[in-house]
Amino acid sequence: MILLAAIPEILFSNPLALLALASIIPLIILYLLRPRTIDLDIPSLLFFLKREQQRNKLSLLLRKLIRDPLFLIQLLVLVLLSLAAAAPYIMEEKVSGQHTVIVIDNSASMQAGGRLDEAKTLATERLSAVNSVVWAQNVPVLALKEGGTIRAKEVITLTPQRAIPADIAAAITYSQRLAGPGGTVIVFSDFAAWSGDDPLVAKGLAEYNGVRVEFVQVGGKSNNIGIVNGWLEVKDGAYNLNLAVKNFNDRKATVSLDIRTGNEQRDSPLSIPAGSTRAYIVQNLKTGITEITITGGGELKIDDTAYVYIPAASGGRLLLVDTREQTATGTRTRTPTRTALELLIPAGDVEYSSSLPPDLSGYGIVILGMVDNNSLGPDPGAILGGFVDGGGVVIATASLGLARIEGGLLPINITGMSNETDLKLIRENPITAGIPVTDQKVDLEVVRHIRGSAPEDATVLMEASDDSPMLSYRRQGEGTVVYLGLNDVTGDDAWSGFVAMPQFPIFWKQMLNWLGGTDISEHNVRTGTVIRMPSTQIITNPDGTTLTSSNLWVDQTGLYHVGPQVIAANLYDAHESDVNEFSLDASTVTSRYIERPEVIREDVKKDITPYFIWVVLGLIILELIIIKRRRELS
Repeated sequence: MILLAAIPEILFSNPLALLALASIIPLIILYLLRPRTIDLDIPSLLFFLKREQQRNKLSLLLRKLIRDPLFLIQLLVLVLLSLAAAAPYIMEEKVSGQHTVIVIDNSASMQAGGRLDEAKTLATERLSAVNSVVWAQNVPVLALKEGGTIRAKEVITLTPQRAIPADIAAAITYSQRLAGPGGTVIVFSDFAAWSGDDPLVAKGLAEYNGVRVEFVQVGGKSNNIGIVNGWLEVKDGAYNLNLAVKNFNDRKATVSLDIRTGNEQRDSPLSIPAGSTRAYIVQNLKTGITEITITGGGELKIDDTAYVYIPAASGGRLLLVDTREQTATGTRTRTPTRTALELLIPAGDVEYSSSLPPDLSGYGIVILGMVDNNSLGPDPGAILGGFVDGGGVVIATASLGLARIEGGLLPINITGMSNETDLKLIRENPITAGIPVTDQKVDLEVVRHIRGSAPEDATVLMEASDDSPMLSYRRQGEGTVVYLGLNDVTGDDAWSGFVAMPQFPIFWKQMLNWLGGTDISEHNVRTGTVIRMPSTQIITNPDGTTLTSSNLWVDQTGLYHVGPQVIAANLYDAHESDVNEFSLDASTVTSRYIERPEVIREDVKKDITPYFIWVVLGLIILELIIIKRRRELS
């Protein structure tokens, strides 16, 4: 009786499916059917023996059925399948005290000395029947809600490294609501630094509400020298980077600053007393990407490198190359593109030329208007390719002379010319907002365009009806190449009506802003920053992963690529870099847990259908084995 009481009652969500149990009747009939016997003449002396055999025939047949393993297996299969169709379940008593919330601090300081790996290992040893996983960052991130042990281990293993501070108190408060009264919250952290409220205050409040909170400290003190601050300033027309480098160790140290900008590299020694900060200025930064790295900075690596990005539009003049800039009589033609540029850019920052100069080092952006073989020179692909590799931007508008540029530089493979076409918007982008496409109320007429295809590494924003790119871009080296299939030719030879629209100068403003603009602060940010973009973009993170979003949460150090734009992200946090001290010693923290009188038990359904299915599969395999041994299966 005690054993029967321990067996839970099986209920069914679909009891009508139990009618399928009638399927066992045909099975029994099939086994009871016997082949017809043949009448034979036998001696009369055997008459009484025959009557005895007939009297025991039914009982013998039943005993044979019971002893036949195939009949029993098939009977069980039909019964179990019928029960499985009825969706069986049992009622389990769930106790909130069985719910454990694992909080893992994956802030910047946890990257020192393998602290995060240690936290992952310890966390997998503290799991219970029901587990949730919360990552403590500047805002709590719920990685798993009420999962089993196996799933919890998988999520814990996937905990990423992030270069941001952790609000541990907020993570405890959030986890308290997940665990409920009687639940347990275990925090794995180095407790070196945190943002927000004191974790001890959050722990006390959670324990007063009936949630156990345990602190598990990981890692030991680590030596470190890191870049704790940095800012850009403009002096005499040049960009300078001011750095603050701090020695957190208890002895004087001399480090080497490895400065890499473009193809140039140089080293500079820096002596820093124990516990002190030294300033260093990197002068006359070039456009593009600059990296300053400390050699021998200690166990925390993410503060050893400072990343800086200066857009080409900010560090060099703009050059418009157009054959109409120089006529046979020496006069210049004021093209619509030139007029738009003069409205947007100060006169001293724009230069116009009828031919492509061999040296583009003084420019940040080169726009190719109407060009031909003579205006591009003998090897335009090499000149423009080297310019782009170094961080320059090339905007090529539709022109027959573009076929002269070889080397796969352009984001279009030119195959010929084509006539009238419609425009299709392929991907939304800030610069496409100024171009009316065919399905909009204001139709843009295109009577001539370059026919071609997009290279594999190009991003197409607009297409013609024959799938030729009309607005596309690609990255090469540190720079960007843009192709615009709508030029500014006017009059009877006009390729399109775009130049006559009020959107034309607005388009150029959006194009220049999209390619970099002049606000350096938008391209150099601290981790923990949230950047809201005007439209959905493809974002490449510093670790190589990609996402499509209109918001960028900067939680890694390094270079983010958003379309052709580059965003440099740095930690610049002295508290996270100080891995030589702990702000809290978890071993001295006591518990104030108060068990609450609230009811913390509830009945929940547990589906047991899969168990029936597994048993059926096992029985089918057993039946096949028996048939094989009887040689009834070839």
